[in-house]
Amino acid sequence: MVLLEILWNDILPLLVFLLVGWILDARLKPDLNTYTKLITRIVLPLFIFYSLYLYPPDASAALLVPAGIALLFFDSLAALALAKILGFTERKARIFRALSTFSNSGQIGVALILMIFSHAPYLAGGEMPYLDEARGTIVVLLILMNIAVNTFGASLVGVREFSLSRFFKFIVSMPAVYAVAAAILIKTSGFALEHTFLWSVLTHFAGAFIILVTITAGAQLHRTPWKRPDAFDLGISFNKLFISPLLAFFLIWSIGIFTPVAAQVFFIYAAVPSSFTLLLFAVDYDNHPDLAARSVLYCSVIGIFTLTAAIRLARYLFPAGV
Repeated sequence: MVLLEILWNDILPLLVFLLVGWILDARLKPDLNTYTKLITRIVLPLFIFYSLYLYPPDASAALLVPAGIALLFFDSLAALALAKILGFTERKARIFRALSTFSNSGQIGVALILMIFSHAPYLAGGEMPYLDEARGTIVVLLILMNIAVNTFGASLVGVREFSLSRFFKFIVSMPAVYAVAAAILIKTSGFALEHTFLWSVLTHFAGAFIILVTITAGAQLHRTPWKRPDAFDLGISFNKLFISPLLAFFLIWSIGIFTPVAAQVFFIYAAVPSSFTLLLFAVDYDNHPDLAARSVLYCSVIGIFTLTAAIRLARYLFPAGV
């Protein structure tokens, strides 16, 4: 019954948004480049600002970023070992590692977390007492993932060495970084933004974020060709959807001070399918773009079922709620 409840309340709403994007792309062929720029340059930074302004961090929040970095490191090691077992060439192994390590937290991850903590068993008197913490936690992890995908992920797919200069250049160019700085500045100053006209603007932008990113993800899935999966595709799904949550569990257990909400978010975050952004890099660098597209597609489809189980496991392993 609990799995059906999760499927009904969390997975099916997400699938509806993805389906809308799929149909929209099939009928109208929208310019996804414009959609992406709108999201990354305007809507995402405002969503991050809004989320961090409301975020009530505790002592364990300081360990979120180190834990996220450790998860990426161990995911990459596991993928490297699996790539060697499967006998991939160096170029193929590098994109295998990227797709097995970096997740679609900005589209699937954030949408799921917001839906999960917006209904029972996380309600109290009609209020959502855990939502601010859950949203702030996933936003911190989202920022980390975006930086990792666009620097280390790009290096892996592009078959080039990681460069500190490119890393810092990307950091400086991220609107999200300035959103983080602004949120910290205003929050620490004690200025009550809720009492200004800007609050309603931020609230509406934050609500639009989930709709835009999931519809865009559905359109991206529609443009991905369907082909029969092979060991490459199944290996990525195995590493990303099964090994990564297992590694996340051991990290949460070893750290030992995460709140139940932060632990649930971290565990579910680890179970999110592969990143769509890596497809763009695979095309740009001509590093097996067809394989990358197919693998992300199958990882996303299989993820519908594994995420349902991951949400249930997160509730059982790290109980929270009222």
